[in-house]
Amino acid sequence: MQSSCRTDRFIPHPAFGRNKIISSGPSTLQSFAVVVFAGLTLSNASAADTPIESVSPATIRIQDLATTVQKSLVVIEGSGRSGNLRGEGSGFAIAADLIATARHVIGEGRKVSILLPDNSRVPVLQVHSQMAHLDMVILKTAPHGLPVLKLSELATTVGHPIVALGHPHGLRNSVVSGIISGYQEIDKITMIQVAMAIEPGNSGGPVVDHEGAVIGMITLKSTASDNIGFAIPIQHLRGLIESPNPIPMERWVTIGALDRKRWRPIGGADWKQRAGRILVKGTGSGFGGRTLCILNESTELPVEIEVDVKLDHESGAAGLTMHSDGGQRHYGFYPSAGNIRFTRFDGPDVNHWSILHNEPHSAYRPNDWNTIKVRIEEQSFTCSLNDETICHIKDSVVPHGRLGLAAFRGTQAAFRNLTIAPSIPSRHPSKEHRLQIANLLNQVVVGQPLPGKMTSALIPFGNGVGSILESRAKQLETQAVLIRQLADDVHTARILQQLITVLNPPPGEDSDSTSPDLLRAALLLAELDNKEIRADDYAVRVDLMAEDIRSRLASHSDEQQRLVALDDWLFEDNGFRGSEQQYYASSNSYLNEVIDDREGLPIALSVLYMELAKRLNLKILGIGLPGHFIVKFTPTDSELKAEWIDVFNRGRRLTDEDLNRHLSERGLRMSPAFLEPQSTKQIIERMIRNLLGLAEGERNDRRVLRYLELLVGISPDNPEFRAKRMEMRARTDHPEAAIEDAEWFIEHQSEGIDIYQLKQFKARLESKLN
Repeated sequence: MQSSCRTDRFIPHPAFGRNKIISSGPSTLQSFAVVVFAGLTLSNASAADTPIESVSPATIRIQDLATTVQKSLVVIEGSGRSGNLRGEGSGFAIAADLIATARHVIGEGRKVSILLPDNSRVPVLQVHSQMAHLDMVILKTAPHGLPVLKLSELATTVGHPIVALGHPHGLRNSVVSGIISGYQEIDKITMIQVAMAIEPGNSGGPVVDHEGAVIGMITLKSTASDNIGFAIPIQHLRGLIESPNPIPMERWVTIGALDRKRWRPIGGADWKQRAGRILVKGTGSGFGGRTLCILNESTELPVEIEVDVKLDHESGAAGLTMHSDGGQRHYGFYPSAGNIRFTRFDGPDVNHWSILHNEPHSAYRPNDWNTIKVRIEEQSFTCSLNDETICHIKDSVVPHGRLGLAAFRGTQAAFRNLTIAPSIPSRHPSKEHRLQIANLLNQVVVGQPLPGKMTSALIPFGNGVGSILESRAKQLETQAVLIRQLADDVHTARILQQLITVLNPPPGEDSDSTSPDLLRAALLLAELDNKEIRADDYAVRVDLMAEDIRSRLASHSDEQQRLVALDDWLFEDNGFRGSEQQYYASSNSYLNEVIDDREGLPIALSVLYMELAKRLNLKILGIGLPGHFIVKFTPTDSELKAEWIDVFNRGRRLTDEDLNRHLSERGLRMSPAFLEPQSTKQIIERMIRNLLGLAEGERNDRRVLRYLELLVGISPDNPEFRAKRMEMRARTDHPEAAIEDAEWFIEHQSEGIDIYQLKQFKARLESKLN
């Protein structure tokens, strides 16, 4: 045995024992914040994992400095042309109501949002001062309560030690230490050249000296090197502070701004106008999140108002408003949580509201555009939905007022085709025309060209034919999704059947935790997500790997020699290793990719190690420590000692002290249960759990369900797995399957389950099937 394998200190991977997935490990952070000179890279995500013995006094000083400065650091979110998040940058407090950042972070004429260290937001009131050629801007906010950073009054020189803070690539509060490496003139401005990596998200962040005073602001990234950035000297920021040119945000935000000559928002929320649509998002300040956007022009009765509306979620509510007085009084007609509602609003809260109609209607199209129209007369309203009359309301409590749009409960909604006229003809084909269009569409055959006269035949039906064609296309797309889901379900069921067979061999067959069944089961997990692989081919490859190792041994080699040969072949000759740079990647759990790429998670590498050892007549058992999987060599030769082996760390041998330290770092004490050998079923379950955690972090419902089907299949009496599967089956439109799980809980009366709520849940699922 090589001495290096025996004496290397056990260094746990930073991810061991974490309960949730994070976006990066230490190596990824290093790629964002490389220290070229004698610097140090820290971040909140990894500082707690630094071994105590490796922290120097210089590190501690910078940690203290970083902790202080980070209290003044904010995230600046700039919106794109569509109103969605365009990107993030950094900013810092320079007064009780002022935040400094780089101008390119907020964009030109865009909405800006500021996220404070406690994840709350502070309103931006105005662009207090800005200068495009300096790439600097100062934002005036409501009082933010953050400590104010001191602006340095000292001249800086080359070699001066500095620290930069920011949020590169969304990694909060990253800290980089370096030096001033020079000065460069860019666009006639003398910039500070810093010897450190500057990445997206760093822009606008402060560069401070070791006293915590700001000496510059990160604004540009060098195109010559990834490890060189630039900061603008802080004296330019002083000039902006002394000579403000304030612009209110309502004037600054021009992209997507409403035409104020026509529209007047009431009650907060964010109303925009983009590409022929009116968009609303955010919660209004009125009771129930009510917000209005009313037209400035007046109308004479009778009049009709019509608009297409689409909600981001069917639990929301948004639509038309009539007779608004510009305050609390108006009528509203809108879809709300699946119903179509007509309400009279007489005051500020629900005690002054009267719901005059509230019913579901078959004409409503969930998750789609719906046309709502109201004909307003002196004392009545006639309401229709998608050309079907819904209700006729006689009410004249609220006097004649303005028309407009409304939203409630923080609903994000879009409106289009707003029309106001004494009479509005239908934009949609009649029932007779819809039947004719359907007959024409039946002539479309998959795999064949469209009939030559199809276009000319559809033109006479008018603009409404487009919505019918789009609706048919969506139906086909929905059907395609269901068929793909069915294919996925069949594949999962097939893998599950094979997995159950492998984990439950017939009596008389070898089924201990080191049998070849473990290899077959692990390869089935890989085949679950990679339909094209052939598990048998990789089983043969493992046999060939073992044969190659065996060919290097003498015919009468002992256990120690075989173990050394195994280690040499894996770690020295073929470079198998733990995957540190991309620890949280599904590939690290797929045994075929671990074999191909020669890196993986501790448990996947341990499975390969155990299977090769099995073929070399070595007894290697899997040990499932909390947060880290290792193996145990159990010799048959009484003169040899058992060894704890960390396959992830290239076969390092672990002492009892190493194991105790690993557990104590996780707040645990040694227990014999932690060192019990794992069965094949336990190992496979743990591998599935790893994949499940990744899928949950990615919010990939189909993959989550896939792994839960396997977990319940191999452990049918586990209530945790079954409860999660029931929820995911319901969420992914498998109501009948979810009902089966609900019935299981009702039958077994599992502890902690509210049977009444469960029966209500089952009833809701059954209603979907009726």
